Amino acid sequence: MGVPLGRNLYMGITVDLHHTAWLALTVTILAVSLACTVEAPVNTPFPFTIEIASPEPMLDLSNCSTVICCADCMLIDVDRIIDGDTFQSANTRIRLFGVDTPERGEPCFTEATNRLKELAGSTVRVERGPRSEDRYGRILFYVYNNDGESIDETLVREGLALAWTRDGQHKDGLVAAEEGAKRDGVGCLW
Repeated sequence: MGVPLGRNLYMGITVDLHHTAWLALTVTILAVSLACTVEAPVNTPFPFTIEIASPEPMLDLSNCSTVICCADCMLIDVDRIIDGDTFQSANTRIRLFGVDTPERGEPCFTEATNRLKELAGSTVRVERGPRSEDRYGRILFYVYNNDGESIDETLVREGLALAWTRDGQHKDGLVAAEEGAKRDGVGCLW
């Protein structure tokens, strides 16, 4: 049997000191966490810092030119384009989740790489898919331009990328875009 912590009478109300201490600690932790920014721990799968800030206003997607759009996806910097489906951001490589583009030396490589550079600019919006990284350790995201339009879909629709068909919440939309590009003979893949 434990030692009783005792009770305190305050303004006619009996209060358990043990619960009061826990409540005070919880309120203190909450106040400190709301006043600070948070850095990702070193051992997370995302080796870059994400600051928690006030939410950005939702984008107006009424004029979105792609079927797949994202109004509230997080913005990240694009430091360098590696190829048609990979870019460098901070200290990590980001791989577009929904597409596969030609590798260096294959037909359409230059066109896909240049188009990603054009679509991405210096910042993109990102959305997580069902897996966080590929077998090469690259972080997987569906990628959107600053207006919330799908870069993955644009590359597929323009015949510069193949749709990823194994998994992902946008798989069906990307497969439909690829079928349309093939049917219309758009791009340089067919």
